[in-house]
Amino acid sequence: MDITRAFTFVFEDDDWVGKVVMIIVWAFISIIPLVGLVGWAALAGYVVQMLRNMRRGDENPLPTWDNLGAKITDGANVLIAAFVYNLGNMLVACGLVLLMPAMGMMDNGDAAFASTASLVISCCLGIVLLIYNLVVWPLLAVGTIHYSQTGQIGSFFQLGHIYGTINRNASATGQWIIFGIFAGFILGLINAIPCIGWLVGLGLTVPINGHLLGQYALRLQDKPKGKPKARPVEVRR
Repeated sequence: MDITRAFTFVFEDDDWVGKVVMIIVWAFISIIPLVGLVGWAALAGYVVQMLRNMRRGDENPLPTWDNLGAKITDGANVLIAAFVYNLGNMLVACGLVLLMPAMGMMDNGDAAFASTASLVISCCLGIVLLIYNLVVWPLLAVGTIHYSQTGQIGSFFQLGHIYGTINRNASATGQWIIFGIFAGFILGLINAIPCIGWLVGLGLTVPINGHLLGQYALRLQDKPKGKPKARPVEVRR
């Protein structure tokens, strides 16, 4: 996998300006309540199309913005899967919302205990969520890769098949996670720049992460070299 390529491939496309501007437009649409779901679906579907382009070996894998309905449909399936995969995060968040106010209502004598207990619970849940997301993140990624091949939403939930793929490609999975974290750090630095940095970050986040996911998908396609079959020993009589 080549993280530098993920940051530079966009600019090799002659039409990159128009494509990136449309990404920024859809990113702004995704901020609008309710209507924003369409924006999220369009961007997720854009990533799915990028995976297909990379698997096909297109020289410029950054998709055009035609067939918008197909992109939104693909993206809607990705969002449904992401919602299911993130139910654990939502349950923990709901638990914290209900628990913290209850602890804050304790008597003054129990205030110190409540404060300590809240800190301990938050730390423990933080560790649990970290582990949970380190597991869910690759599952959803590989599910998205499989979906880009089949177009069937059930591909996201074939957990045995997905886990087997991850297990057989542990090195590539680890590399993808590390590169994803590094890319997020770089994009965070870009987003720290007011105005221009925000626009650049909005325009590049989807292509960069999509290209890294596409590289990961190509690594998963590489068939491991099998062990040479032993030749039968010829017995002379």
